[in-house]
Amino acid sequence: KELDFHILKSHTAAVNAVSFYDNDKKFVAVGDDCCLSGWDVDEKRCLFKLKSHEAPVKACATSSAGSKIISGSWDRTVRIWDGSTTNCLWTLQHEALVLGVSFSEESSLITVCCDDKLTKVWDMRTFDNVMTLTGHDNSVTCCAQNSFTLATGSLDKTIRLFDMRTGNTLLLLTGHTSAVSAVDISSDGFKLCSGSWDKTLRVWDIHAGTYRTQGPRVMYEHEGCVSSCKFAVENKKIVSAGFDKTVIIWDALATQKRHQIRAHGSWINDIAMSADGGWLLSCSKDRTIRMWNVSNADKMPVVLHNKLSMGYKFQECTECQRTFKVEKRDLIEVGEEFKKCVYCRMPSRSYHRLSEQDLGITETEDGTNQSEKIDVTPETTVSA
Repeated sequence: KELDFHILKSHTAAVNAVSFYDNDKKFVAVGDDCCLSGWDVDEKRCLFKLKSHEAPVKACATSSAGSKIISGSWDRTVRIWDGSTTNCLWTLQHEALVLGVSFSEESSLITVCCDDKLTKVWDMRTFDNVMTLTGHDNSVTCCAQNSFTLATGSLDKTIRLFDMRTGNTLLLLTGHTSAVSAVDISSDGFKLCSGSWDKTLRVWDIHAGTYRTQGPRVMYEHEGCVSSCKFAVENKKIVSAGFDKTVIIWDALATQKRHQIRAHGSWINDIAMSADGGWLLSCSKDRTIRMWNVSNADKMPVVLHNKLSMGYKFQECTECQRTFKVEKRDLIEVGEEFKKCVYCRMPSRSYHRLSEQDLGITETEDGTNQSEKIDVTPETTVSA
């Protein structure tokens, strides 16, 4: 059995980035043809296409619940658009090629990473440049953020975490043996995922700090450079894509491959998954966007076989009616079958902000905060 998908064509050159907006009812795509296109998810049709920049557009970000669209280009500008009217609201000028953008709805901050080793943070409400972050020794290729933390990846093979309130460096993560091409932070702020030209994905537990002694969890399934990685479905999944023309859906907790899709005729530049996990977008150098219906991917034979081989049993939750997995050995030890999934068994969920100790911050003699550098694999560490 194969996944249902739709091939969407509008761009005349490589499509570089995609992102859902308006509560996943629409999505935006940008490409090397200097254009930005908007699409209706249900109708699978192009709503608009704009000549948005004077050079290839390499990145985009959106407000998930609203209609704001941010695009970044090699013409050294970032533009903010109203997706409902297609009007350009503002243009932010930079001194170098724009390689990546991210947006936090909670803080209304836009982050722009550039070819000049700098990362700039802008306030969406005033369009003021509120911070310029330094530290990388080469081009900053990617960024991701939540309300309090910003992660950046670079051609210098490192990942930096910054405090969005002060601009201080919180962590320097090393271990990748080639350029870091993608980063994402889980919505609870506990984990960070990174993808690299070294063909690996790494998951860092930045809350518990287990990478300090055990290293990050490393996934090796891609046969080419990893171009994109995202947490999805309430951090239960990770989706990744690469120059091997494939998309992989992972179990975020077990860091096991759940499904692999041979998705395009050329390398894949970016991916995005809807909040409910029903739709997966991929865009490629082959000039197409593909919409994959992955709502039933967990029930496909190849995935079930992998899970069963790991010792899982499947049953339906009596409260939310969703299929969930339980390890067979747990059922034997407990002596009775669970009737509810783990989420319905939990009385409540509580999320905690990272403490300075969790993030590896120490206080120096002059009273300022100093972040520690983490050497995960000393033999491949690149000093900042």
